[in-house]
Formats: sequence, structure tokens, C-alpha cells
Amino acid sequence: MVDPFIAAAGPAPARGAEHRWRQVALLSASSAVGDAPRAATALAATLLALDHPAAAAAALERADPADAWARWYGVIAAGQAIGAAGLAEALAAAREAPSSGPDAREVARRLDDLADELASLSGDLEGAARFAVLGHRARPRRRVLLAGRSSAAFLIEPGWESVRLVRLGPSEGPALGNRAHLGLTEVIAAIRRGDAGPGWDVPGDEPHPLEPETMLGALREDPAARDRRLVRLAEEVAEERERLAAERAALAEERAMIAAERSRRRRVRPAPPPGGAQPAGRVPVPRSADEAAALLGLGADAAPDEVDRAYRDQVIRCHPDRVAGLHPAIRGQAEGLTVALNAARDLLLGRAPRRRAQRAGG
Repeated sequence: MVDPFIAAAGPAPARGAEHRWRQVALLSASSAVGDAPRAATALAATLLALDHPAAAAAALERADPADAWARWYGVIAAGQAIGAAGLAEALAAAREAPSSGPDAREVARRLDDLADELASLSGDLEGAARFAVLGHRARPRRRVLLAGRSSAAFLIEPGWESVRLVRLGPSEGPALGNRAHLGLTEVIAAIRRGDAGPGWDVPGDEPHPLEPETMLGALREDPAARDRRLVRLAEEVAEERERLAAERAALAEERAMIAAERSRRRRVRPAPPPGGAQPAGRVPVPRSADEAAALLGLGADAAPDEVDRAYRDQVIRCHPDRVAGLHPAIRGQAEGLTVALNAARDLLLGRAPRRRAQRAGG
């Protein structure tokens, strides 16, 4: 039977503080009178999104120990505590747990990503971890909020060439990891430029204590504030769509440039003929007696025996046996020169017309 309180709460964490506090109320009721283990995991997720790790850790004590998501939120609760105390131990213990089933495999992937992200923040700037800048504040201490591919959020102290992890920050859930596309070196460069990302509120170095008045104030939020938040959410969605459209356009332009370059290279550098042979050298074939005589080094009125002698003297220099061991380009040049010399001799001795006449008579 579906727990009505969990069904009314919806997927945790919800967007917006008042919706999260509504979830806290519903999930707390479920934990007390309904499906306690399942409600406890969802309650912990919502409390972490509200930056209350101690309360989340208390809720997880009632969760199912076999629930993979309870392990994930336990790690986040440890990292969100002051100074991220116990984060390394909690992460190591969670990664040792079995990962059978789709939820467990997804949690294992997130834990691996989180380990890579923490290694990158500790100095491995060239690692595979990817981040996004969510917000920035200058006072009272300079802090930046990052999103990781794991969907964890990181409160960091930025430096000129490195960063220092202060603690994990409140996350909006699994979708947060979709924003992470930059290596840490790129993130540091963006912070130097003053990039604040979407401008999210950056939490303090210490989480706030859980107080009833905070929840009641959020539940009493006036419609105007709720409308402003909805408008902001719509703007974030529109910005994300514009960013994705710009990335798609840039990829399409890059593909078109690559295709154009490939086409240009095919036109400029034709492929070699089959068998690996190089194309013959481009030696112009003479089309007139003057061009033929010039190629053979003769005058226009040279006698036939002079033509034969000049032809033999030159054609023997580009004989295939003389260039057999040379570069393919040189062999191709020799072949082209032989064709041109044959044409020059035939043109000066009148052999081409006789061949055409013989073919026509035959």
C-alpha cells in the first residue's frame, strides 16, 4: 500500500524552500505513523537540501541499512557537516558496500564520481572530474559554490591556482550533476574572471541549526514570493535551454568546418592510385612543333636524324632502370617526361598522323 504522506510529499528534494519544508512535515508524519524506513531516506534528502546535515543524519538512523540511497545521503550528511568531518571515512565505507541492482549501481557511480571530485579539489587539477560554478560571494569570506557530476555541491575557498574544500553544500538532487562540464582548471579560470554562474545563494561555512520558526515561516510564504521563485525557475530553465542550443549550434558549426576541410583536402591532394603507386609527374605534352623542338633541345628546322639522336639521348636518362630505386615522386616525373619525349619525337617526325591514317584505313 502506498503511504499517503510519502505520495503527497512527492520526489525529494522539491524545488524551493517552502515546498521542501512541506515535504519535511509530510515525511516526518510518515516516519512517525507510516512507512518509516522509506520516509526516513526521503526526509534526509530534503533536510540536506535545506542544509541541515545533523537532522538528516538523525533521520537516516531510521532508514533501511540495505537502501543504497540511504548510504549516499549518509555520505553527503558527513560532508555537509562543519569542516566535512568524517567525509573520507563515510565515502570509503559506502564504496565498499555491494552494488547489485539499478539503484545500488547508480549510487556506486555517484560515489566514484564524488571520489574523483574530492581528489581534484585536493590538487589533481588534470583529473577526470567535472564541475560547474553555481554562485559566488565575497564577504565575510570569499567562497564559491560548485556542482559536481556526482550531483554533490561543494563550498570552496578559491585561490589563484588551487581551491580548498570547506564542506559540502546543499544540493538540489540528481539533476544538479547535469550542469557539470568544466575541469577544475577551467573552473579556476572562470572564478578569476568573476563568473558567478546562475548566481545561487552561497551557504555559510557552518550549517544552520534546525528551528521550527524557519519551517513555519517558509510554509507561510506569501503568493508574491512564490510567484517570484517560479519566475526565477522559469528563467533558469530558459537559460539552460539557450545554453544547450548554443552548444548544439557550436557543434554543428564545428562539424561543418571539419567536413569542409576534408572536402578541400580531397580536392587539393588526390588519393594515390591503387597499389600504392604515386601519380605520374605532370610534364606538359607538347602540342606544336615549336614546343616539341624546345623539349628536345633542337631548332624548329632540325633534320629527322637529329630528332632521333636528341630523343635517344634524353629518353635514356629517364629509363625505368635508372630511376627504379629512387623516390616514387621521381619515378613518376620520369614516366611523365618519357611520355612527353615520345610525343615530341612523333610530332616532329610526323608519326602521329601516319598512325591515325593506319587506324582509319584498317
